[in-house]
Amino acid sequence: MNISNLLGALAGVAALLAYAAYLRQALRGESTPNPASWGIWFLAGIINAFTYFSVVKGNIWQSLFVIAVTVSVGVVLCYALLKGRFSKITGVEKIIFALALCVGLFWQLTTNDRIANLLLQGIYMISYIPTLVALINARARERPTSWLIAMCSYTLATAAVASNFSGDWIAFISPVVNGLVGNGLVLTVIMGKKQNWFST
Repeated sequence: MNISNLLGALAGVAALLAYAAYLRQALRGESTPNPASWGIWFLAGIINAFTYFSVVKGNIWQSLFVIAVTVSVGVVLCYALLKGRFSKITGVEKIIFALALCVGLFWQLTTNDRIANLLLQGIYMISYIPTLVALINARARERPTSWLIAMCSYTLATAAVASNFSGDWIAFISPVVNGLVGNGLVLTVIMGKKQNWFST
């Protein structure tokens, strides 16, 4: 197993650990899943798994983190739906979910994996907004542990692509935008809440 494959495998394992930690936090009432964010992450994750696999030219090792994330998000989503442990959904969040559906429709109609994958990353970024707003407004709460482990997973995934770079920069977009930027923003808000950055 070369270094890229090893890093990809480690990224997948770290992703599973991150979502296991999140589920534990949700079970303890320490995290409040946002329905729009998690619903979008699951829907987008399914599309992302297929399109990213194509972007990395069928490299299953580099795709492991995307697969692990999608399966894990599905588990958390099912738990939250069954237990009713969601924060309240707003009209803006419904619009964001509709946009994710539009990207899925585009992908099905055009079968253009590259463009669909790029569009998805924009949806991913938008999908963090409901979680960030709910945290800032104290409508939800989160602990940093799972988000920090997720950032480690996406760092490993980015390193896996870099160590076996095929010349296609699109392969970096998913782990960097969704993983490092999205999770990094949530972590920043969590830490900011602890430091009272958002108090009026």
